[in-house]
Amino acid sequence: MAVRKKGRRKIVCNDKNYVWYVALDYESPYMILHIISEDKKLVLCYPLETNYIVSLGHIFQGKNTDRQYHYYMLPTEPPEYITPKFVSDIIAWATSDSNSESAVNNSKLYAKYGINYQSVCL
Repeated sequence: MAVRKKGRRKIVCNDKNYVWYVALDYESPYMILHIISEDKKLVLCYPLETNYIVSLGHIFQGKNTDRQYHYYMLPTEPPEYITPKFVSDIIAWATSDSNSESAVNNSKLYAKYGINYQSVCL
């Protein structure tokens, strides 16, 4: 099944199509930036005003993630505004072969942003 595109922004990075949008998360007080590849292998959620990103898809930086929640520290400071350039930078980072700092063992991150440690899948 294809990704819904109505009312969402499209972006092309490295010859692949992605859809992105910002929406309120009903389970937290955050607005969430959602980034989804057309084949749904890359699914990212970025709670605005935080320093982490959540990978929910099949792959992240070339590694299989088995569609479990994986938290990673952002490679840059959070932006004041979400722009297509920021979205393309996040996609380039998430599809690169570099190793990102996992937020799994960062207790300060959990305390600051209220991440439930039990919900993090290794």
